[in-house]
Amino acid sequence: MTKILIYSNSLFVSVVMAAAPLGKIELSESTSIIGRSLKDLEKYGSRGTAYIGKVMMSSGERPVLGRKIAMDIAKAHLVLICGKRGGGKCVTGDTLVTLEDGTVKPISELEHDGRKVLSMDSEMKITATSKSDFFKRAVNKILEVKLRSGKKIRLTPEHPLLTINGWKPAQELNAGSRIAAPRIQPVFGNGFLKESEVKILAYLIAEGHTARRTVWFTNADNAIVSDFKQAVKEFDSALSVKSQGKFGYRVVNENPKFEIIKEVRENGKFAKGTVFKAQNTLRQKLIELGAYGFTAHEKTIPEKLFSLPEQKISLFLNRLFSCDGTIYFDKNTETWGIAYASVSEELIRQVQHLLSRFEIQSVLREKKNALNGKIFESFELELKGINVELFLKKIGFFGEKEKRQKLALDDAQNKKRNANSDTIPKEIWDLYRPENWAAIGRQSGFAFPKSMRESIHYSPTREKLLQIALLDKNEFVQKIASSDIFWDEIKEISTLEGEFEVFDICVPESHNFIANDIIIHNSYSMAVLLEEFARLSPDVKARTTVICIDTVGIFWSLKIPNKENISELTEWDLKPAGTDVRILVPKGKIDFYKEKGVPVDGSFTIKTSELEAVEWMALFKLTWRDPEGVLITRVIETLKEKMGTYFGIEEITTAIRKDTESQDLAKQSLINRIKVAQSWGLIEKEGTRIREIAKPGAITIVDVSAYRQAIGIEGTKDIIVALLGKKLFEERMLYRKEEEMKLIKGEKKESSMPVVWMFIDEAHMFMPKDEDNIALKVLLEWVRVGRQPGLSLCLATQRPERLHPDAVSQCDIFISHRLTSQPDITAVSALRPSYMHQDFDKYYSEMPKSKGFAIILDDNTEKIWMVKIRPRYSWDAGMDASAFVD
Repeated sequence: MTKILIYSNSLFVSVVMAAAPLGKIELSESTSIIGRSLKDLEKYGSRGTAYIGKVMMSSGERPVLGRKIAMDIAKAHLVLICGKRGGGKCVTGDTLVTLEDGTVKPISELEHDGRKVLSMDSEMKITATSKSDFFKRAVNKILEVKLRSGKKIRLTPEHPLLTINGWKPAQELNAGSRIAAPRIQPVFGNGFLKESEVKILAYLIAEGHTARRTVWFTNADNAIVSDFKQAVKEFDSALSVKSQGKFGYRVVNENPKFEIIKEVRENGKFAKGTVFKAQNTLRQKLIELGAYGFTAHEKTIPEKLFSLPEQKISLFLNRLFSCDGTIYFDKNTETWGIAYASVSEELIRQVQHLLSRFEIQSVLREKKNALNGKIFESFELELKGINVELFLKKIGFFGEKEKRQKLALDDAQNKKRNANSDTIPKEIWDLYRPENWAAIGRQSGFAFPKSMRESIHYSPTREKLLQIALLDKNEFVQKIASSDIFWDEIKEISTLEGEFEVFDICVPESHNFIANDIIIHNSYSMAVLLEEFARLSPDVKARTTVICIDTVGIFWSLKIPNKENISELTEWDLKPAGTDVRILVPKGKIDFYKEKGVPVDGSFTIKTSELEAVEWMALFKLTWRDPEGVLITRVIETLKEKMGTYFGIEEITTAIRKDTESQDLAKQSLINRIKVAQSWGLIEKEGTRIREIAKPGAITIVDVSAYRQAIGIEGTKDIIVALLGKKLFEERMLYRKEEEMKLIKGEKKESSMPVVWMFIDEAHMFMPKDEDNIALKVLLEWVRVGRQPGLSLCLATQRPERLHPDAVSQCDIFISHRLTSQPDITAVSALRPSYMHQDFDKYYSEMPKSKGFAIILDDNTEKIWMVKIRPRYSWDAGMDASAFVD
């Protein structure tokens, strides 16, 4: 028996129960229910509610927890769940980030630096982009990823890296996986150093010695020695270079000025004990630049040099390689190579970075050398193929090595380059294949044109893929082939455990940045609610259907009991348990999921004829001004008029070819796009019926993570959400009318279409504030009028500042974990109901920093709660995720 005690002056209700079940949880203690009116509380008690946590009864980092708190999920609501940005996806503090003026800084020093960072834009070009927020936290596990190029990065396991199939968490990648690194970092600054200073720096870093209060230089090349002497004289005419031994040279001051270090005077004159030091302007300059007093192992390139103009950096590399570099002819491969060696790891990585500014790719190798019975490390950069030619043309050598340079350039004009190191991952053929391989082969001059199809068994070179894409008139593939991306290969991934401070930055426009010369990327409460739907009483559960749009690919773990968190569950009197959910994935991706061992229950497809012309345009990022946009509109409208709701890709392709109003170029371009869409395995003539997805009593996870920022198909997930939202809205509107008629007649209002809850993770992607999205219009209908026909939305985001303001202002239940970004706090402050008596900043400052604490605003009871969300019964696959390296 349930006794309901209503406290009207405090606007909350305590429900005291003898044995009333909430799914498998019995609320036998005082429980507060949010989202439910007093009238419904009296009528239904705790039926149809979700146990989400406990109320904080004290302040501090370890507050006392009191009564349970449950949320109404039987009626329609708009729930907004916000969380702190940067959750998990971080790199270590020593990770280097290139700024717009060429400066290279550790990410840990960027909190108050307003300069732009380098990033990859939507055209796959490297550009300078503004950053916004800065995050740091402590972790006890990171991954170290080493690439075939010798680059490496240390990052959290969940941090995403870019693959040809889109962003993937680092922990999901293996040795052999290929990820995006910048082919070129086209950034030079306006800093100033005299030409003589640039030359001296290069010479002394390569073959100089400054560790013993003197400036020495050693070299046997007469042209280089002469150039060094001239540079010193131009720097300061009072300095000269004296020979010391066979190939040694020392910089001295012919007319030194003396600085008094210690002064002792007797009778007005300097006396014994006075210490003088001869002033050396070159030593002072080197100290100023941070290039003085270091051994060979400690040498680095001064920070100021990175912000110099292109010509000065080219000059620096020219003189550096002319000393410590080599140019050689490999008789085995009959090719030229260039190498640069150093015992300083930091120096050699800096050189590798500077070469990338000139589109020169190099491979860094670590070597173990034995000397006098001791082992010591050294490092070598190697340039091969086209990179040798690029180096000789853009940087070159000086002195004796110019002779071999001329031989190499002459040889390069007579030989075909081997571009096998600069290829596109073979998986490109899973995304794209020409319609007619034989036609491409004929146009390419193949003796056996059909043999061109054998290309799918190999990773194509950029040149070959571009040639195919141009002949096939495929703009998407042309973009990939001519991008600023070099597809590096992971050589090794290792796990490091300990205490690490990690950092991340937010790049709002492109959501990635270049770190250590690798491109890296910038739901818990939602999962708790999903678990509770599975535990509803059978009669309530049968009248609801839950659909969750999973953009990250983590909700499959709801099936797995949370055995890793038994101790915390025990503290809450809970036990690990899997949740009965259905996982649906796009039909074309089902084999991929199964190969990875991810539990999948079925697949779904979109019915071709259900896509409107505007949705096709959104899919291909076309506008009404594009000839292809006009063409697809005309074709779809004609097909719908003639064939109704049953036609497929083949009929669309045929109609495009038969169109008499468009030019052949527009036709071929559109056909290519249609064929790429067909290869996704998502669009079919039959399609999946909405009733198969929205089954009564079922929790269905629609996994769209395969299309999460995947190259060229970013709009696919938007189309999926738009079509699902539209069909569900239409169905529920029809059946709500049927239910109302039954109520009028005094009959039970049950119908065959249950009330719908749609959960959307990363909601700001589908409901953006300042940009258009095909799903936005549909979801705004849900927000504004969806509750009346029984359509609930639960939106989760870590970026409330980017979410459409209507989604914020219209929510009746607001659940927010700790926010620290001021733009996000400002965005949610638009809620500020009259019953809220202090600013959000104040609530967030009072909230414990540990995981799980949240503030809840409930418009139904006009009450504010500070709570701790209960631990999950099921496994949390969102604990770790990852990103992309420079």
